Amino acid sequence: MQDKRTTEFLAELAAHIRPYPAGERPLLLVGFSGGRDSLALLAGLHELAGSGRLPAFTLAAAHFHHNLRGQAADGDQSFCRAWCARRGISFYTARAAELAPGQTNLEQRARAARYAWLGELRQQLLQAGYAPVWLVTAHHMEDQAETVLLHLLRGAGGTGLCGMRGQSGYLLRPLLDTPRTAIMAYLTARGLCWREDATNQSTDYTRNYLRREVMPRLKTINPQIAGKLAQTAQIQAAAEDFLAEVTQEKMRQAEAAASRVSYPWAELAAAPLALRRRLVRALWCAVKQASVCPLEFARVEEVLHLPPGGSLHLAGGVAALRRGKMLIMLEQGAEALARRRAQSRSGQNKPR
Repeated sequence: MQDKRTTEFLAELAAHIRPYPAGERPLLLVGFSGGRDSLALLAGLHELAGSGRLPAFTLAAAHFHHNLRGQAADGDQSFCRAWCARRGISFYTARAAELAPGQTNLEQRARAARYAWLGELRQQLLQAGYAPVWLVTAHHMEDQAETVLLHLLRGAGGTGLCGMRGQSGYLLRPLLDTPRTAIMAYLTARGLCWREDATNQSTDYTRNYLRREVMPRLKTINPQIAGKLAQTAQIQAAAEDFLAEVTQEKMRQAEAAASRVSYPWAELAAAPLALRRRLVRALWCAVKQASVCPLEFARVEEVLHLPPGGSLHLAGGVAALRRGKMLIMLEQGAEALARRRAQSRSGQNKPR
């Protein structure tokens, strides 16, 4: 039986699954915790698989046991396995090595372990003959709002304020525009039960604190705060994509050699400030052959204000030099780095 709530949820889900060419049968590998959001995602895709509303695809579920919550986590794993078995959905699972709760950044370490396994599983499925293989997660509108707010509080720039993307490489997030109320409505209409993770109630974790303490207070100012923050991410993402294209075009003026990139200082100085900052980061990434630049805002500003003949030591063993008409970034060798560390310990390494 269909009602307006389930129809809308399924329509949104179908619309946000990446279109794929006719004749291609992708494997959609859903990250399945057994919680409310991932259950709605997996159930919705299972329903769509037999509806003809999407081209044919193969559906599978992946559950990662973080080895943090004892019998409760064992119960989650059993629940997910049984749920998939009843519906004929292929189920993959793994158990993490023990993560000591007392250590810092437990959330980040658990997430890193989970995504490392998902990446390995995807490679195994590709080698088994499935192609393409998309990893699908159940991040929704409120998750997006929390991510934008977290990044803002940490001092993120434009890239951070984009929040999460609907597609990041082989990762799909088809529920990013879907509010939690729509997920709940779909689960209620379908009579589906899910597992509750007791740690989601704890405000010891930063995201949980935002979710349970900060967001409710912000809603008293603007009841639509989650949607507005998610909308901000969409607006910023479009602007960020445009600036990325402009930066890529400007980077054609860079002269690259082994572990060294040069850029005309006059061209850098003539660019708008937002572009100048992006170019500094792009030059660092070109030297390190990296996709993400770790330079803090203040460090980028120092590069932009280098005097003629000046130099700076940057993250990753990269040096920035202003020589003649060029800004040069180069990766320092092990010998130079060792000499610098020795000078620093003896108090001889003075910033210039």
